[in-house]
Amino acid sequence: MNSPAISPNNDTAYDATTLTQSAVASRLIEQAVVNSPGAYQNAELVAALHSLRDMVGKIDEVPSSTELDPPHGLAKAEQPEPPTEEEIERLLRKAEGSLTFKLSPELTLPILKDKFDSVFRRIEAADAIRQVYVYGLLWNLCTEFGDLEPDVAFAARCKGLARLFTARLEQAVAELKLIIPASAEAAYALAMAAGIAVNQGKAHLALSLSSHAASMVLSLGYHRLSTMQSDTDYARQVKISLFWMVYWFDTSFSVRLGHAPVIRDYDITVPRLSSCSSIMPSAFLVAFNYSTTLSGLQCQVVEQLYSPLALRQSVDERHTRASRLMVALEEALNERQLAASTVPQEPVFGGIQMLFEESDAVMHHSTAALIQHATMSATSSDSPALGSARRALRLNVDAWKNHKHLPDFVWSGHCHWTLLKAPITPFTVTFCHIIAHPFMADADMGLLADYVATLKDLRRFSDGMIKMYRLCDVFCKVATLYVHAKINEAKQGGQVEYHDTPAWIGQPAVNDIDGYLSTIGFAPPPPGGIDGGPDMFGGNEDFDASFLLDWYEGNNSLMGFLEQDLTFPGDLGYGDTA
Repeated sequence: MNSPAISPNNDTAYDATTLTQSAVASRLIEQAVVNSPGAYQNAELVAALHSLRDMVGKIDEVPSSTELDPPHGLAKAEQPEPPTEEEIERLLRKAEGSLTFKLSPELTLPILKDKFDSVFRRIEAADAIRQVYVYGLLWNLCTEFGDLEPDVAFAARCKGLARLFTARLEQAVAELKLIIPASAEAAYALAMAAGIAVNQGKAHLALSLSSHAASMVLSLGYHRLSTMQSDTDYARQVKISLFWMVYWFDTSFSVRLGHAPVIRDYDITVPRLSSCSSIMPSAFLVAFNYSTTLSGLQCQVVEQLYSPLALRQSVDERHTRASRLMVALEEALNERQLAASTVPQEPVFGGIQMLFEESDAVMHHSTAALIQHATMSATSSDSPALGSARRALRLNVDAWKNHKHLPDFVWSGHCHWTLLKAPITPFTVTFCHIIAHPFMADADMGLLADYVATLKDLRRFSDGMIKMYRLCDVFCKVATLYVHAKINEAKQGGQVEYHDTPAWIGQPAVNDIDGYLSTIGFAPPPPGGIDGGPDMFGGNEDFDASFLLDWYEGNNSLMGFLEQDLTFPGDLGYGDTA
């Protein structure tokens, strides 16, 4: 790519702190696997620990590819023949009734036709931004028609064309220049490319593209209502919708990548889109408004509870902040539910609407767990986030059971905008609870197993989902083997003690990797127990906030694995992705 600013190679998420953690973690896991006297008693445990050691070695590898196709894990199919003029015309005719068109308020058929013509019919080559826009739009159309088109032959052709347009979009992104003049089309194009990058599991590329789009809408003044006084109502609504779409992308990486957004809330004067606006279907507008609100809240969670400055605050101040954020989180969900109750069910996309509601519930409980986990005290081995964590995992499992009949492009969106975007806190909290309570872990082990089974079914949607499944499956295996090892250990000692085991550090094999688990986001309980008591914000005993920062940075490192080329031992049984 010509522009270093758009290249993921410059991502600041991979800083010296992460590299230092990786080096320390690598040594710890090496000692745990190689030197522990109990390790060789369990071959499965050795294999799982070797996998974890290999994972941590990948933390310092910065994703360098700007490819939108999965570079590994999913085999690349041969590129199909380019579209004929008749096929482009057919896509153009069908576009107006599509979901893609409904969710693109800036588009009319004449505008769409002119953009298509500039790429496919004119002698002079279109600039890179126009190509990004057109190929991105065609990717969305072909992905949608590939699942919904009743003409089976044309649906199959659309799926092939989606692969072709991915390759062309990749090339167009690579040709973007360092300085791109700000325009509505450029902002739309970059935001659309960022969304496609997310759907392809390329979060760092999406971050670079969305950051540029965010800078553009600020340059255009779309965050200020005063710049739109002379616009018609519809033109104003189009600009506002573009701003909030870019804002959503810009704030979507605060948890996933620990990235501060370009757009700051204090600088915004434009209102949210009204649910009675004709700019897009009401049911989708409800979900869109909630997504932008939640993404902004997640940025506040990171800034107020997990930033280095926030962790210098007193325990009481941290609890006060967490309480305020929980109130705001509940208010956002209540507003979403109230708005949803006032709009009619979508006649064509009703099932999608239901999945949106369940996806938003997953995001709500995952974010709640992230907030609650910050309210640590030193008196209990039960996390205050445990209830929300369990609920989020169960909702993911139930959503797949209830809606697996929906089209693939809908589930692809759920995978990449919910499963891979939501805080991974629910999984880490539940895992740590199992480690802290190995003699009372049956229900949580079953929940983790159900969640991993769901990921296994969904891994076909992208390379990122394959890795998400593999990561969670390895840790699920580690938890299972650890629980079995603790039970066998107690039996060999002549008794099985059915109570908490906070003094688990020091046991063979598993217990030597506490520092390693902390580095990648699965921190074992610190001495004296882990987070807060039964009351969510109960107890204000002093707690070392540096542990909380390590845990949060570890979660970011863990999500960074999803863009690395991870390998796993064959005896862990991953096999084909089909």
